[in-house]
Amino acid sequence: MRFIDGDGGTLGLFDAAARGYPAGAGFFSPLGDSDIRSAVYAPESSYTDAASSAIAALFPEDMDPFMAQRLAARAFSQVPACSERGEGILVADYGSGPSASAADSDAGFLAGILASVARRSGPRMLLADGSGCEGAALSEAVAGLNDLKLTLLYPERRSATGLRGQRLAREGGQVGLVSVRGDRAAVERLIREAAGTRIAGMEVTAAGPANPARFAARIVALAATFAILRKGSAGDLYMGVRAGDGLGLAACLWAWRLGLPITGIVISVSEKGVLGPDTWSRSLIKRFDDERPGVIRSLALLQGVDRETALISRAALAAEGGPDLDLASAMTLVAAERALDAGLRGHARIVVPLGASPAWDCVNAFGVDDAGGASASCENISDVSKAAIPGLLDARVDAEIAPYLDELSRVIS
Repeated sequence: MRFIDGDGGTLGLFDAAARGYPAGAGFFSPLGDSDIRSAVYAPESSYTDAASSAIAALFPEDMDPFMAQRLAARAFSQVPACSERGEGILVADYGSGPSASAADSDAGFLAGILASVARRSGPRMLLADGSGCEGAALSEAVAGLNDLKLTLLYPERRSATGLRGQRLAREGGQVGLVSVRGDRAAVERLIREAAGTRIAGMEVTAAGPANPARFAARIVALAATFAILRKGSAGDLYMGVRAGDGLGLAACLWAWRLGLPITGIVISVSEKGVLGPDTWSRSLIKRFDDERPGVIRSLALLQGVDRETALISRAALAAEGGPDLDLASAMTLVAAERALDAGLRGHARIVVPLGASPAWDCVNAFGVDDAGGASASCENISDVSKAAIPGLLDARVDAEIAPYLDELSRVIS
């Protein structure tokens, strides 16, 4: 698999990941017809082994099997614990890594790729919006990779939460924190402008969720999950997509195109819609629909879900001894239950991804990130410190800037 930019140029995984955004407008999109079925049907393979096989199948021109194994060991060593919810639903926990979120795997995969790039071409500066779990996941991913530095940008009224003190540059780590006088769109424009430039003698990589290596990691995780869940079971397998996770839907669609034998995708629809705010997922999904017209309609099962029902279902699962769900995962759980009631029960299983600790809902509710809603149990921001988010509740930033590249260069240099 390679990646195509908005002008029709193509890059391999390492070159595309090293930039994060194309030189012009638009985003990188996958290109090619790799086949991951050998990974999902490998006999007696572990989660990490299946991830390694999927990486090797996706990028045979970019790396040898030994590097694929090293990357899989770095990013996919944490096997998602699975628990049953009644008949037909499996809740898969992707939120048990160091940041308590699913971002750990794709951030770890990106960091492994960029460490290899840095060994060949010199140190790199990773740049990302640190809001929510992103900052925590990226800060853990680069830890110990001395050729990688990380600068996290925070829009106005967003706090640096979940970062361990020893990861910060002022404490001898690799992470700098910068507050930007602007909203998330202003931060995103600044990151795009900086991608591919040099700051403080380092090439800059846009390291957010739109980086193609992080999108590839989502496909790898789906393949590895299917590989461990298919064993000893029969019937159709459906993948759930967390509410508002447009990139999750795009990853499912592209994984299906590359050979993942899922029967369908269960999607919760709320008053906030289906895809969430990011434009990259919309671009990917549109391109998929243009190339495979009608497929999305045949794969996607849309179920309307409201917040109150999701909270009730989440509480019921916890009362049965199940895992604590964040709000987006709880909405997917309700969507899965309704899909079973609509005709799938008895001959299908639906995987509901648990994507983050519910403590991140508390963070979201009190101004760190505006992507989700508050947990019913969060009455004030101090509740975050009592929950399963590692690190500092509100780390002090190193500098505050206007959203301009020259100011960013000045504070980093």
